Amino acid sequence: MQLSTVICNYNTRDKLARLLDSLLAIPGDLEHEIIVVDNASPDDSAAMVRERFPSVTLIASPENRWFSGGNNLGLRAARGDFALILNPDTVIPPDALQTLLAYLDTHPQVGAVTCRMVFADGRVQMNGSRLADYTDFLLSYTFLGALLPRWRDRRRAQMWYAGWDRGSTQPVEVAPGSFILARRALLDRIDYFDERLKLFFTDDDLCRKLLATGAAIHYVADVTILHDEHASLEQVPRLTRRVYFEDLLAYSRKYHGALAAGLLAILLVPTRLVMRIKERRV
Repeated sequence: MQLSTVICNYNTRDKLARLLDSLLAIPGDLEHEIIVVDNASPDDSAAMVRERFPSVTLIASPENRWFSGGNNLGLRAARGDFALILNPDTVIPPDALQTLLAYLDTHPQVGAVTCRMVFADGRVQMNGSRLADYTDFLLSYTFLGALLPRWRDRRRAQMWYAGWDRGSTQPVEVAPGSFILARRALLDRIDYFDERLKLFFTDDDLCRKLLATGAAIHYVADVTILHDEHASLEQVPRLTRRVYFEDLLAYSRKYHGALAAGLLAILLVPTRLVMRIKERRV
């Protein structure tokens, strides 16, 4: 098996159907399995896959295992030499996967790739970044950023490769979890996603582990896909914000230690309080 595509779905039935139509329309002789992991969606996504896409492997989880746990279910079932981690709110053009697989074949030092992504109106998404560190968290999420705006903005520009319009291929440190095509042997080696992180910083953590193996991660601009960003998350904004901060602290604890995570938690209190007040006014 050349490629396994793993799609973790929660409550995006129509977008998932659109994506599966695009994947099944790919021409050529690509040896390709498609695995959908449904995280107990209440919108009958699993039933739709069973009825409309019988060739797709469906793993219907009885509970919501979040992004990391759901993708891990699919990756552990995958048989391909390469694995594509793909969001259900994407659409894949006919030649995209073959182009990226050929790129990996001719760049053996590259362990994973992502690609150019656009919104429905054609605007380019600024995906692909450097790894954030503890200083970036302090400046981005606490009052320290307001006190030191020039330092904060300079750090952000560095992290997001300011000046790069995503029109050229280059190495990156973080590929977005919405589209990561990786060598499955490497994913096996790093034990996939860390399930202590539910939704956020999952791609940062995965890419950090991939880079630690010595493999490179590349953004390949020759391929463009459609991505309706955050289709699942927009349905539950308050839960999403709560989980965001939980994952931020879990990621900080993992890489910067308990004391640093504890300090960050204290400094986040005003930020979270302001957000709650804004939520009540909406």
